[in-house]
Amino acid sequence: MKDFMPINMSSGNMSEMKADWTKTIQEAIDKAREVGSETVTVTLKTVINLDKMPITTEKDYREATVPKFKWKAESNVSIKTAHEGEFGGEYELTKEDGTYGLRSINGQVSMFDAEEEDEEDLDEDEE
Repeated sequence: MKDFMPINMSSGNMSEMKADWTKTIQEAIDKAREVGSETVTVTLKTVINLDKMPITTEKDYREATVPKFKWKAESNVSIKTAHEGEFGGEYELTKEDGTYGLRSINGQVSMFDAEEEDEEDLDEDEE
């Protein structure tokens, strides 16, 4: 057929989608270099609605499937930060007056707890 247009990324009917995808890639790389990121993710999402439409020709009447293409090209420039730690094991989860909190498992407070807290505060101040 003379007017047949294949649906693939190489055909001219996808030129606008390819242009948007290319533009998104270029902008994402620029942004990554600007902020010092080493990772860029570019996603192209395509939704194709297959609508039904009556077509009348000189020869016949038929129902045709008429596709509508929608796309969205988007990028994500990653700048990772991480902080790790761990807390737990010495306390039990309790609820008082509708609020959750922690209580020492043994229920006792050592006379050294206050000294340890003071030493930790001094260590933090030195950093």
